[in-house]
Amino acid sequence: MSVLKFAVLGHPNEGKSSVVSTITENERVNISSTPGETTRATTFELSFDGQVALEIIDTPGFQNPATTLHWFENWKGEESEMVEAFIDAHRNDPAFHHDLELMIPLKERAGILYVADASRPLREIDRQEMEVLRYIGLPRLALLNFKRENRSFLPEWEEALKRRFNLIKEFNAHQATFAQRMQLFDALQHLIPEQAKDLNLIQQHMKTIWHQRMQDAVLEIEALMLKALRHQYKKRYQESITLETQQSQAIAAYQADLILLESRTRKQLRRIYQHEALPGRDENLDVMNDELFAEKVWKLLGLSRQQLAMTGLITGVAAGVGADLATGGISFGVFTVSGAVLGGIGAWVGAPKLGNKRFPFPGRRKLASEKIVVGPCKDPQLMFILLDRSLLYLLRLMNWAHARRDHEAFLSGLSAEAGLVRSWPDSLRKTFSHWIRIQSKPGHADAGEISKKFKTQLLEWLSSQNSETT
Repeated sequence: MSVLKFAVLGHPNEGKSSVVSTITENERVNISSTPGETTRATTFELSFDGQVALEIIDTPGFQNPATTLHWFENWKGEESEMVEAFIDAHRNDPAFHHDLELMIPLKERAGILYVADASRPLREIDRQEMEVLRYIGLPRLALLNFKRENRSFLPEWEEALKRRFNLIKEFNAHQATFAQRMQLFDALQHLIPEQAKDLNLIQQHMKTIWHQRMQDAVLEIEALMLKALRHQYKKRYQESITLETQQSQAIAAYQADLILLESRTRKQLRRIYQHEALPGRDENLDVMNDELFAEKVWKLLGLSRQQLAMTGLITGVAAGVGADLATGGISFGVFTVSGAVLGGIGAWVGAPKLGNKRFPFPGRRKLASEKIVVGPCKDPQLMFILLDRSLLYLLRLMNWAHARRDHEAFLSGLSAEAGLVRSWPDSLRKTFSHWIRIQSKPGHADAGEISKKFKTQLLEWLSSQNSETT
């Protein structure tokens, strides 16, 4: 495969660097609202299997399009030598520094991606830039970016561009999904048909990587579910501290452990999708960032009371606890005791396990040991809520363009009503319910089979959410 090159050109502050960042999935591309921040042509690469396949070149904005156009109009030599001659003629003129930088990749015959903000009026300087690129004669694709929600100027932009460009395409680098990036590569194949085969191979590589990312994400989410399902917090009982205090501390520690597990999974998901600069949580944002055990989370995510009952996970006495949780009430039923106090006192959160002090009732024998134990989780609603939050976070990552730097808004766009598992097909809900039953018993003979089934169905569901990309 030959290395394909495209230079991203345009007026200062039109969104060129944003286009580069989104196409290459590179968070390190410098993006600023201040015009003129890009001062040198910088190459960003897409590589597959250690081999560079595509170079996208970020360039400074035009500074002297009128003078450049006049020079080109008066050029008398060979057309193929025009760009190099222009660079030689202005090499020592600091006023043309930006113009020379953007000409360098054109001298190397890079394809042209011209970025224009079509939400503003067309100006004479824009026409001059277009004419400069028309004179150069390389394949040219105009990318219309709308920095504001104003399309009233679009007709005049299209009229001017049609005369000077091979293709015109709308492309919002701040909102572009994976599917829209693939559509851009489709356009590039039409722009340069002689390189269509290589561009198609790049697309196929990108789709393979995208599918692998979904598989990796599913593995991470299942691993989180498994750790959360089986997690226990154990603390030695201390006679000098009241049991109620130690229970509260143990519950808080158990909750903190699960929140930490969730945070680590989010970090891994960000790594998978090359969004490592994005936040994992922010206390000022919505339900996705509230504590996992906050009442609001339990009201909005997970399954409804009826759906939870229909999973078959709660029956008899347990249904009362599950139903209470499904309506938003968070009781100690979220947790269960691994071992109850002797004497029929019953199971309760943080109850001391068999200990080595004398049991506090006449005629009772000594306890073997004393520990306060919280977990493992016996409430299915907690698992559904944790899965819901993980999938909401994952889908946000999958559809977040790398050009977006408003990191504080990353999670705020998630609707508090956007629970996913409530809208799942019954088959997937039942599979996850079966997964919970089987995986709650370490070493179960069917663990491998249910794990495979759950991951397969979850991957199919994720693919359906991004069906245009696969």
